[in-house]
Amino acid sequence: MIITETTLHIDALKKRFINVESISVKDIFQFYRSKDEFVKKSTVDWRIYKLVDNGIIQRIGRGKYKFGKQKEFTPLISKSTKSLYNKLKREFPYLEISIWSTEWLRDWMLHIPRNHEVIIETEKGTEESVFYYLSEIRKNVFLNPSIDILDMYANEDKDKIIIRNLITDAPLQRTNNVQIPSIEKIIVDLILDTELYSNYQGRDLESIIENVYNLYSIKEDRLLRYAKRRRKREYVESVIKDIV
Repeated sequence: MIITETTLHIDALKKRFINVESISVKDIFQFYRSKDEFVKKSTVDWRIYKLVDNGIIQRIGRGKYKFGKQKEFTPLISKSTKSLYNKLKREFPYLEISIWSTEWLRDWMLHIPRNHEVIIETEKGTEESVFYYLSEIRKNVFLNPSIDILDMYANEDKDKIIIRNLITDAPLQRTNNVQIPSIEKIIVDLILDTELYSNYQGRDLESIIENVYNLYSIKEDRLLRYAKRRRKREYVESVIKDIV
């Protein structure tokens, strides 16, 4: 179905709710029901998604919205993370490389981990080359580690550097001249890679997802497309729906 401005009734929606601090899903459904008494709940859900995706409304809580566009995800990249990325790009200028730090999650968590992980993802088949290079210049570097390996060998006084395979067509972005995963990719990876991100599960995972959805514009089509690449679309979608 093609969603047009006429179908969304944006001007009328603004007139009805512009001074309302919190708009519920029920409010929006009743608004569209006043325009079309036979409108389906699934159709209204899709319209809400389009309104959020186009920056007309933003999430402010579970099932609650207000007018205005949420901000884009632009994390503060530390000097050490940027320096590490630049070293890798100088050594491997033609590789597709992504880097991020789990430190970015700390403000959204209930329990703050003592240390963090720097996650470096690189093209399939190049992980070992990146691992051996970094092992020469840095400590606490691991290649696709299991939780047992991390428990046995990680130095808990230092942040861990973890090398992984970058899934083809994973959603990435450039921030401060550093290639990082999009927030949609981070969400999916946290949900699926429970062993690697064991410190970010349970209520902390729920808190992270709730905060991310409240603070940023989440492109759900991008998120679900990446989840499908990982062959877990239905599972990821169900986890998110239970939280937001």
